[in-house]
Amino acid sequence: MIEKYYLYNSKLASGAQPSEVQFAELKEQGFEAIVNLSPASTRNALTNEASVIEKTGMYYIHFPVDCSNLKKFQYTTFEGIMNGLKDKKVFVHCGGNIKSSNLIHMYDVLANHQDEKKSLQTLYNIQQPEDKWFEYFKLMGMEGSR
Repeated sequence: MIEKYYLYNSKLASGAQPSEVQFAELKEQGFEAIVNLSPASTRNALTNEASVIEKTGMYYIHFPVDCSNLKKFQYTTFEGIMNGLKDKKVFVHCGGNIKSSNLIHMYDVLANHQDEKKSLQTLYNIQQPEDKWFEYFKLMGMEGSR
């Protein structure tokens, strides 16, 4: 099982860095696209991830997000990626499901118009966001309260 795996709905899940075997299992579960938000330098990154995913036949999008320097373009790019994959079953990951779950929370609220407090409860089921994420939520026009 992928560490910190979370199934949002039948078309979307997130988690920490999967292994090569776990990517094959995601394919068997019907996932069609993988979105990797980790920089290549992340300590638990799979160095050959792109080729591993390509061999499965799934789509692979690598968009490294530096969460120590959060900017508006990072969310808007993520939103564009997710909008482009709306008809696919998608697995979003980073090293520990921190960036992925925070950005999915934002996407649920800003693009899918989900209630922010309800979405925040889902986020809390996955992890406890650092203060910098609440500032980022506010920067992007969300309420950003705990």
